[in-house]
Amino acid sequence: MRQYLEIKARYPDSILMFRMGDFYEMFFDDAVTVGPILDIVVTTRDKNADDPVPMAGVPYHAIGGYLRTLVERGLKVAVCEQMESPEEAKRRKGPNIVRREVVRVVTPGALLDEEHLVGDEANYLVALCPEDAVPGPMAVAALDISSGEFSCAHCTNEGVLAAELARLAPREILVGDPHREYLSNLLAPHCPALEAAPQTEPRKDLADRIRFLHQEGGGTGPLPAHLLRAAAAAVGYAEATQPGQTLLLHRLVVHKPEGHVVLDEATLRNLEVYRTLREGRKAGTLLWAVDATQTTMGARLLRSWLGSPLRDRAAIVRRQDGIEALIAEPQIREELRSRLKDVRDVVRLAARARLRSIKPREMGALRNSLAALPTIAARLDELASRRTDRELPPVLELGDDLLDELSAELHRLLVDNPPTVARDGGMIRDGADPQFDEHAALRSGGQAALAAIELREREATQIPTLKVQHNRVFGYFLEVPKAHLSRVPDSYVRKQTLANAERYVTEELAELESKVLGAQAAALARELELFEGLRGRISEAGERLCELGHRLAQLDVLAGLAEVAAAQHYVRPEIVDAPVVEIVEGRHPVVERLQTSGQFVPNDVRLKARGGGSEPARLMLITGPNMGGKSTVMRQVALCTILAHMGSFIPAATATVGLVDRVFTRVGAADDLGRGESTFMVEMRETATILTQATPRSLVLLDEIGRGTATFDGLALAWAISEYLHDQVACRVMFATHYHELCGLEARLAGVRNVHVSVHEQRGRIVFLHRLEPGPAGRSYGISVGKLAGLPSGVLRRAGRILERLEAHDRGGGGPQLELFAPRTPDAREARKAEHQAAGVPPELLALAEELRELEPDDLSPRAAHDLLCTLKARVERLDA
Repeated sequence: MRQYLEIKARYPDSILMFRMGDFYEMFFDDAVTVGPILDIVVTTRDKNADDPVPMAGVPYHAIGGYLRTLVERGLKVAVCEQMESPEEAKRRKGPNIVRREVVRVVTPGALLDEEHLVGDEANYLVALCPEDAVPGPMAVAALDISSGEFSCAHCTNEGVLAAELARLAPREILVGDPHREYLSNLLAPHCPALEAAPQTEPRKDLADRIRFLHQEGGGTGPLPAHLLRAAAAAVGYAEATQPGQTLLLHRLVVHKPEGHVVLDEATLRNLEVYRTLREGRKAGTLLWAVDATQTTMGARLLRSWLGSPLRDRAAIVRRQDGIEALIAEPQIREELRSRLKDVRDVVRLAARARLRSIKPREMGALRNSLAALPTIAARLDELASRRTDRELPPVLELGDDLLDELSAELHRLLVDNPPTVARDGGMIRDGADPQFDEHAALRSGGQAALAAIELREREATQIPTLKVQHNRVFGYFLEVPKAHLSRVPDSYVRKQTLANAERYVTEELAELESKVLGAQAAALARELELFEGLRGRISEAGERLCELGHRLAQLDVLAGLAEVAAAQHYVRPEIVDAPVVEIVEGRHPVVERLQTSGQFVPNDVRLKARGGGSEPARLMLITGPNMGGKSTVMRQVALCTILAHMGSFIPAATATVGLVDRVFTRVGAADDLGRGESTFMVEMRETATILTQATPRSLVLLDEIGRGTATFDGLALAWAISEYLHDQVACRVMFATHYHELCGLEARLAGVRNVHVSVHEQRGRIVFLHRLEPGPAGRSYGISVGKLAGLPSGVLRRAGRILERLEAHDRGGGGPQLELFAPRTPDAREARKAEHQAAGVPPELLALAEELRELEPDDLSPRAAHDLLCTLKARVERLDA
């Protein structure tokens, strides 16, 4: 146990998986911790000792699933491997204990294996470093060691920091101990794993490397000190998880939040950009609606573009040009997308090669990916040749470096279908290497000689079931069933007795065994040597593979967006500097995909900051019934704005979109149990964020502000918030409300425009037309919606009567009074009945009137209504008689 304890002391905060033969063993508290998590038995070592040691183990070949489970629970795992065999340990001088070393530390932010990663999502490790005090400006460094993606950003305030972390969705965050509580509160209740960040200056060699990567990423001038410290912290922590290895870091890109549309966590959630609100799934999100990528690299890049749309008009136009070029040539687009299907995750394969964890089958995937490049390049050349009036947009260029020499080497050495693991060989193609071929020939010849011995011995001994077999203990031997022992010659030497057979060796067999095993070992050693050489060449090309992978991902995203635009009839929006949004026949990109083709009702929206008079609305006030489409219209405007800023075409007939700096949303209603906040508190907190951070360049969506409190309080807040956004912020606002009193703002504020979602009413039933029309809604139709939802008819009748009294009382100028809601009591009904009887009204007629009063005509089918009418007629005729 001394060796275990020495290694465990170096990794006290990690579960130590200690390789012992065919198992990874865990001891002491580690075993007690993982037992229930992995659902494995915890036993004891030295059971007869006074203080037995708890232990638990998992098979070495199944470690992947167990690692994934532990990491998902937020645990760090140090994997300790045997660096030599027991035989090698016995041959060397010194203690005969097998040498073991930790080869990797698996943490949530340092995942490499494909089975642990989500293909279309980055796996970020983030390091934070304040510029000075907290709260205040903060440096954010993000590193994905599985792909070599490396970036940093300067966040000027808490709001930008929270939005940046929402965009990155890190799996693990490094933060100084003094700031852990601050960050936990900021990200609650969905705070990822937190680890301590170093509080000292980075090593000189590490700092120099960061500066070099900054220059490679296009950086000019010195990297600010707090960005340098954050980047160094991320790299230092990541390198510590891969002992003795070198990370693939392509370049350090400085991400500038001010150059992108900021989408905070509330906006990403409320607009369902990545995940649906109800089920947390991709299906039904904006990402799902526009994702037609063919590669995992493209899927990750699309996700990044959606979460961080551009504010640079020229960069947006470049992407639009690429999409337009691909839409114009559907056949070339289809051929490109077909070949892109053959491209695997080039950047992650390169990263695994650099870290010496790439497998033979993954090398085969890289080879096949590189083989698709000449066809892709040829199709792009064809596309360029057809654009006689213009050059091919730069965003569609693949570049000149297609790594032809690496592709040729992989094709020359690897078999068509490489095995999953390298340890048993079978990777190298016959004829690829003379030295390997020589050993392989001896190995194959030995196998043929063994078969010849078996045949010759059968004929010589007349034992038809004699076999040449092999195991690790005795090597090669002759096995003879006991029924034929009388025929065994004296030259056979007995090695082992079994229940039904005897095992023998001969001098010839022993000599051949030595040759065969030697050839097998030599062939395997040469295969592993060639495999390691290939891995080294892939590693050397790592940065070039990253650059190529980025270009392929960009082509994949643009081709996918072109495919969606062509299939769904999207148009190219005009991007302007003016603070406007003018969308003609706009559609919701997700809802229309979920409906039958042609069912979605498009709408026109015109907004302009500082608008007023005859100009478009600055603040669009939307009224109408629930389910009428108010929220859909607002969301589709926001989603179309995001798509336009990421360079995509959008679902509309025509569109002009002015650049925005942020998209804010306050929609939906839910408690935040993680923070201990009520629905109304969540609503007010998100609204406060909007009022304090919105600028004239922002787009703001507000849905039902003030509904979580008393009516007058909510109305007063909604009124004041509307005035503030109109007068002080002066940004583009869409405000959906059931407070019809707010419609009076149109007469008071120049930039307010009332619109409503139209409804068709017929015989007490309503049909939602989902059409946005000028002016306020005539009524809310709440009771009608309740009827559609299936509320009991008695509840609906009671609600209708109360509504009539409330409206009558309101017309009289009084406020709501408790007696308006009081139901008629049984005593009141009996008193009225007595009055009618005193007036000579027949009891049968009174009963008939009571039945009619309780009747709900809309609930009757035509046949039931006819039957009831006949019954009533008969009863009235009896009264006349």
